[in-house]
Amino acid sequence: MRELTRSALIGRSPEFLYALINDIEAYPQFVPWCTRAVVESRSEREIVATLGVRRGPLRTEFTTRNTLDPARSVGMEHVRGPFRTLQGRWTLTPIGAAGTRIELSLRFAFANALTAAVFEPLFEQTASSLVDAFVARARAIPA
Repeated sequence: MRELTRSALIGRSPEFLYALINDIEAYPQFVPWCTRAVVESRSEREIVATLGVRRGPLRTEFTTRNTLDPARSVGMEHVRGPFRTLQGRWTLTPIGAAGTRIELSLRFAFANALTAAVFEPLFEQTASSLVDAFVARARAIPA
């Protein structure tokens, strides 16, 4: 099982970043490795969505159920895809006038041992780049 945590300070409000995280359909526009993003269901409390990923030899799709805590966090749980486990959390912490600390923590393991040996390091690099993609997107959108 792999675990990673990445964070950044962004000069935007938690509400803005929460909306950005939940604008899943827009991911292919700014997340370099995201080839497809489809929301299967959406309610006040959760979003079920499928993402397509392509990076080098890694080509896969996975679905997560995202539990929503407005302007505070988004929890992710694996629904289907190549993982034995996939759990994550976006956490948004206001930092006064400086903006927001955005943090992504992720735990994952592929279901197949051979697939894991080949793709876990690549998926870790891919997931690590996610915070950078959100920071760049947040800075590109006019305040």
